[in-house]
Amino acid sequence: MFHSHAFAINTADPVPPGCARYAVEIKKPLGMYLAEDKNGNIFVEELLPEGAAEKSGLISVGDRLIAVSAIVFNSTMDYGGVAVKKGEEQIRFATRGEKFDTVMAAISTWPAPRKMKLEFQRCDDENGA
Repeated sequence: MFHSHAFAINTADPVPPGCARYAVEIKKPLGMYLAEDKNGNIFVEELLPEGAAEKSGLISVGDRLIAVSAIVFNSTMDYGGVAVKKGEEQIRFATRGEKFDTVMAAISTWPAPRKMKLEFQRCDDENGA
C-alpha cells in the first residue's frame, strides 16, 4: 500500500499572494517529469500514470519545485589510496537560483529505498509561477 505525508512548509521565503506551499514524501522513482520555465523555475511537466507522484494525490502538473531532500558527505577518508566519502548528511536543497542540472543532481543523491521530501508551490494564477 502506498502512503505519503504532507506537511506545512516553514521558510523565510514569502509565499506570493494566490499561492500555497506543501511538501510530500515519496520514494523514487518519483513518477514525474520536471522541466524549467523561461524564468529558471523548475516545475512538474507531467505525472506518470500510477507513478509515486500521482499516487500521492497531492502533486499536480504546473506545481513549482521549491526544495528537495539531498545527501552530502562532509568528510573523506583515505584507505590505501582509495578515497571513501563519509559523514553522510541529509539536507534541504532549495531550488531557487539553481540550474536544472544541479537540481537533478541533488535529486539523484537520494537513495531509492528512502522516502524523499519534495516541497512545491502551487499558484491560482501566474503570480508565483
